[in-house]
Amino acid sequence: MTLEPKTAPTVMQRPAALRRQIGVKKLVLASLPLVLLVLILTPAGMMWTGIKLKDKLVLYVRVARLSAQQPDLNLSMPVSGVTKNQITNTWHAARGERRHEGQDIFAPRGTPILSATEGYVVKIGPNNLGGQTVSVIGAGGRIYYYAHLDSYATNLFEGDYVTRQTVLGYVGTTGNADGTPPHLHFGVYARGGALNPLPLLSDRMGIRTDDRASQSQPTPRAKKKPVRERVFRLQT
Repeated sequence: MTLEPKTAPTVMQRPAALRRQIGVKKLVLASLPLVLLVLILTPAGMMWTGIKLKDKLVLYVRVARLSAQQPDLNLSMPVSGVTKNQITNTWHAARGERRHEGQDIFAPRGTPILSATEGYVVKIGPNNLGGQTVSVIGAGGRIYYYAHLDSYATNLFEGDYVTRQTVLGYVGTTGNADGTPPHLHFGVYARGGALNPLPLLSDRMGIRTDDRASQSQPTPRAKKKPVRERVFRLQT
């Protein structure tokens, strides 16, 4: 009895339409670098891709440099005219099924909110719980979160360098604070999670604000402003 040699299985050819579709995808992928290069080298491309990319890189470098420093262990009181002994400790207070990750600092509506530390503004904008918020990144990469603002300070932009004298906004009741007395929700977030801000806070000896905002006339502004407008003012 003789065994017939096994023949190799026949490879089914792809339908012509599928081959064309694959060819088009390969062509598009191969041409993407050229398209991006053309966009970047044209005047419009330099305006909308080159500058924006540069702005982000500049900010990332400065934030990385700041993150390598030791975190601030002494934070300035973020609400004008309030002292530490006036704050009721609300850290980890029950909030339904969650815990309160911050301190509520009560003050009249429109009271100026100042940055508790030096750093860079990384976000200006609303969310469901915090309403109108500002987030600042400081030394050690810690994020300082200011929520329930009634309005933002005039001429405050994402990417701005701020000091302890910089006004960020004004006390309000936006977000889930609607119906409560006006207050600032102040949160501090490290790499390991939320920290209780109260032990880190210290009273301000005097209030001296920088020139970018006026304390007397809060300016409502619901929309955040683009990074591109002021990122070149970042300090070295």
